[in-house]
Amino acid sequence: MVQSREPDAPVGEALESALSTILRWSTRAENRRMLHDSSGAALSSTDSWLLERVVVAGPLRMSKLAGWMAVDKSTMTTEIRRLEKSGLVVRRPDPIDRRAVLVTATEEGRTAIAKHRELAQGVYDTLVGKWTEPDRTEFARLLGRFVDELSWVTEAVARHNESI
Repeated sequence: MVQSREPDAPVGEALESALSTILRWSTRAENRRMLHDSSGAALSSTDSWLLERVVVAGPLRMSKLAGWMAVDKSTMTTEIRRLEKSGLVVRRPDPIDRRAVLVTATEEGRTAIAKHRELAQGVYDTLVGKWTEPDRTEFARLLGRFVDELSWVTEAVARHNESI
């Protein structure tokens, strides 16, 4: 479905509309399966997001992961337990502080996130497949810049909220 955009629409309005459409698209069951696992969505969007973090930045303490996801430690325990039961991560005592727990991706977890990336990248490549190479490159650059701004704003709001 192609939505027409008013050329004179304020930037905030155009972004809100576009992001709302992207969110609706990405949360539809058939699109989630396409993005996560064509055989039945082996990884939920939360699972892939969390596993990606552990693969890229791990091993990580449970408390750091909870802070990163902005959830309670008990919620993080539930999330990690699900990944652990699937064989995607392991929990071990932190050698520096035996009271803390470190989460590390298993080889199966690294493989699962690599498969997820490959599937998702294929979908996105198809979505912009008719675009010119300069347009695809520019879109990726600007989207990355937008994500950087989201990260900065999110961190600033979190710091502000902690100071209240």
